[in-house]
Amino acid sequence: MVLILELIMTVAPLFSAQDLVKTFGIKTLFEGITFSISPGERVALIGPNGSGKSTLLKIIASKEEPDTGMVYPRRDIQTSYVPQEDLFDETKTAYEILLETLVAAGHEAYMVERKVEETLESAGFSDRSQKVKNLSGGWKKRLAILRGLILEPDLLLLDEPTNHLDIEGVLWLEEVISNYPFALVFVSHDRYFIARLATRVFEINRRYPRGYFTTNGDYSDFLEARELHLEGLKQNQESLANRVRTEVAWLRQGAKARTTKSKHRTAEAYKMIDQLKDTQFKEKRAQLEFAASNRKSRELIKLDGISKQIESRTLFRDISFTLSPGVRLGIVGPNGSGKTTLVKTILGEIKPDTGRVVTAHNIKINFFDQARKNLDRTVTLKKALTPQGGDSVIFNNKAIHVASWAKRFLFSTEQLSLPVTNLSGGEQARLLLAQLMLQESDIILFDEPTNDLDIATLEVLEESFCEFPGAIVLVTHDRYLLDRASTNILGLSPSGGEFFASYLQWESHFAQQIKEKPLKTEITQPNRAPVNLNQAQKKELKNIESKIMKAEKTLEELNQKMELKNASGDIAEITKCCQDIADQQSAIEALYARWQELEKGE
Repeated sequence: MVLILELIMTVAPLFSAQDLVKTFGIKTLFEGITFSISPGERVALIGPNGSGKSTLLKIIASKEEPDTGMVYPRRDIQTSYVPQEDLFDETKTAYEILLETLVAAGHEAYMVERKVEETLESAGFSDRSQKVKNLSGGWKKRLAILRGLILEPDLLLLDEPTNHLDIEGVLWLEEVISNYPFALVFVSHDRYFIARLATRVFEINRRYPRGYFTTNGDYSDFLEARELHLEGLKQNQESLANRVRTEVAWLRQGAKARTTKSKHRTAEAYKMIDQLKDTQFKEKRAQLEFAASNRKSRELIKLDGISKQIESRTLFRDISFTLSPGVRLGIVGPNGSGKTTLVKTILGEIKPDTGRVVTAHNIKINFFDQARKNLDRTVTLKKALTPQGGDSVIFNNKAIHVASWAKRFLFSTEQLSLPVTNLSGGEQARLLLAQLMLQESDIILFDEPTNDLDIATLEVLEESFCEFPGAIVLVTHDRYLLDRASTNILGLSPSGGEFFASYLQWESHFAQQIKEKPLKTEITQPNRAPVNLNQAQKKELKNIESKIMKAEKTLEELNQKMELKNASGDIAEITKCCQDIADQQSAIEALYARWQELEKGE
C-alpha cells in the first residue's frame, strides 16, 4: 500500500488549473487557461508584455486568486516563489537571511547552520559578515534565488530570474537549476536560458484561439511546433473565409423560398460568419526595417590597435578590426569590461589612449543608446514618431500616415496623444527603433537594444539585423540574439580583445576562465587606508560606499514614484520626476568619480 501511494504521488500533478480567467481593470489578461505541472517538469512561461505571465505565476504561488476558474495544488506541495523584485531586510547578512528562511520553515537553527554556509559558499558569497545593503543588484538576485532553493521545494517559481545577473551569474544559475530535481516554472525573455532549461514551453497570447499554446520539448521544438500550428490556423481561416464569402453572396441574393431548407442554410451562414470572427488570426508583431545608404565602401570604419584605461584599470588593449558592409559584430565581456566604452570610441565620443579610429568620408553612423538620453519624454507619442512634424513620415521614399506608422510598432491610435513618459519600457524601446528606422545608416551601433522587449519583438529585431546590408555593432545581454545575428564576436578583457566564431565559442572560453578563478562578491573593501590621504579624506573614503548605496536607493524610490505619476497623467509632476531622476543620477556619478579619486591616494 505504501509503495502504491508513493507511486501515485510521483505521477500525480503538483498543480492543476482549469479555465482560469484574470482581468486587470477593464483589460482581460487571459481567459480559459487550463494546464498542469508534473514532478520534474521545467516549464518556460512566455508571451507578449502585458499578457499576464507574472500574474499567472502569482496564481500558481497562491499570491493571487483568479477571477474565475479552479486551481488544484497537490495537498502536500512545497512551493518556493522568487518574484522579480528582491525584497530583504537589508540590515542583515546573507547568512542571517537564509538561516531565518529555514527556521521559519520549521528547521532548528543548529541543525542547518552548516547547510547555509555551504549554500552561500557554492554561490560565491565569501564574506559571511557582509550586509545585504552592500550587495549589488546581481548578488541580491543570487541571494533571492538561494532563498527559494534552500527550502528544496517540489515546485520552484521564478519571475525573470536572469534580471540583474551578469553572464557569470546566468551561467551559475543555469548550472544550479540543471542539477536540482524539483519542478520549475519560470518567466523569462532570455531565449538561451529557456532553450537550455525548459522541457515544456507555454505561451500566453491572445492570437491563439484558446489564448495560449504549449508543447513539450525544448525551445527549438516549441518554435517548430508553433510554426506548424500557426500555419494550420492561417489555412483554416482562409478556408472558412472562402466559405463565408460564398454564403454571404447567397444571402445577398435573398432566399428563393421560405422553406425549412433555406431557413436552415441562412442560420448556418450567420453561424459561420460568427465563427470566422472568433477565429480571426492576426499576427501582431512589430515591423522593423532599417534604412541603409547602400554605400559600397569596403572599409567603413577601421580600428587600429586601440586601448583604453579608466583611472588605473585597463578596459581593453590593442583592439584592431574593420567594419565593412554586411559585418555584424557582437561585443561581449563581463560587466565593467568596457563594452559601452568601446562603442562610444567607435562613435568618436571617447578618444582611445593609444591607437586610432579611421572612418570613411561622410559616413552615416546611428546609435541606439541604452540610457535613452535622446528620447524626449515630455512630447506626445505622435510628435516623437514624426520628428519632422505633420501627420506623416517619409520611409523608403513613401509617405506613411502617423497612425499607420504607429501601428507598425504596436501602438494604438489612442496612444498618439499620450506623453512619451507614459509609455512602458518596452514601448519606449520600440519608439527608439521607430526613430532609428527613419535615418539612413552605413553603420548602426546598438547598446542593449533588447531591454524591456518581449520575445516576439526580439524575433523581429533579429530578422531586421540579418537583412540590414550595412554594418552593425551589437552590445546586448541577449545571448540568443548575439549568436543568431552576429557574424563575429569580440570578447573583451584587460589583456586585450579576442575574436570568436560564435557567442557559444566565447562562452565556453569564458566559462573555463571562471573555473580557474575563485568566485567573490563584487564589492571589495579597501584592506588599508590610503597612505597619501589626510584624516578627513580617509574618513570620507570609508563612508563614501554607504553614501552611494543610499543614493542608489533614493534613485530606486524616485523611479517607483515616476511609475505612480505615469498612472496619474499629471504632466507637471511627471516632468519634475524626470528632472529629479536626472539630478540623482548625476549625483551618483559624482560620488563614483570621487571614490575613484580618493582611491588614487593608495
